[in-house]
Amino acid sequence: MQNDSDLIELLLRRAGPRSEPPLEAYRQVFAAATAAFRDKTVRRRQRQWALWAGAAAVAVLAIALTSEWTRPLTGRIELARVQRVIGLAEEATGDTWRALGETGTPLTTGMKLRTREGGRVALALSGGGSLRLAAETEVMLDAPGRLYVRQGTIYVDSGARPGASRLEIVTPAGTARDIGTQFELQVAGSALRLRVREGSVSINRGGRSLTGGAGEQIAIDAQGGISRDVIEPDGAEWRWAESIAPTPDMDGKPAAELIAWVARETGRELRYVSPNAEQRAASVILHGNIRNLTPLAALEAMLATTDLEYALRGDTMEIRTRDTPPLDP
Repeated sequence: MQNDSDLIELLLRRAGPRSEPPLEAYRQVFAAATAAFRDKTVRRRQRQWALWAGAAAVAVLAIALTSEWTRPLTGRIELARVQRVIGLAEEATGDTWRALGETGTPLTTGMKLRTREGGRVALALSGGGSLRLAAETEVMLDAPGRLYVRQGTIYVDSGARPGASRLEIVTPAGTARDIGTQFELQVAGSALRLRVREGSVSINRGGRSLTGGAGEQIAIDAQGGISRDVIEPDGAEWRWAESIAPTPDMDGKPAAELIAWVARETGRELRYVSPNAEQRAASVILHGNIRNLTPLAALEAMLATTDLEYALRGDTMEIRTRDTPPLDP
């Protein structure tokens, strides 16, 4: 009996040599196999690039969000104190929001604040000056002299005194820096509106710098278009900021201090109609509490017990004694 190798050799001999396939068929098969291999390789590389790109995009987004809302400082520095709250306002140091504390509550590095519909907040900044939040506004206290505004409207009064601390305000639409001023800043996505009541404010957006002066409004739309307009310092646009103005303690203080405060808060020029009226304002001592009154309401209430009175004439607030004949309108 033949072994297996002898049997296989016999079968191959009888079958004879194998015929070669046509050259054209060989080329077609080779081309198809090459194309399939290349296609598989391209798809594999595309999947790898997509995975890398996706990971990079997630990393960039995480960095952007972290840099905007997370403070790298380890210590807690007091940056402001709550002065007044109207309506619903909340605070958070992480992702958990809670009701904002009462008057005098300290606010430290990294704290976020937000107001709900109808809510308003006034803060006293540690470096001096006043920060006020309109309804539906969200901010973060970043560091001494720096604030993030995510959305909404704020009002800043850096103080009339020389040397008052300046504030840098970072927003998604650009960075604003005050130069001794009162101003309002509104942020809506990539759009920004600046209203300057006193002093001046510079805005940096994408390396381009703009400056707004007293009585000027600058609007920057989402596409970067810029428009300028005139805004009156005593106009109705400022009423919301006046309504939340922290009222100073005037008990035992001369009337002149209250009068000067009201003139500044309402954006009006102050004029005493006579030397006698100015002397009386400096000598009359006030008594009582004007807490939570608007500036003009506080002035009217406190002057009612004195021989002084005020009159509004355009953008000027006049002070006179009650025995002084009124001037023509």
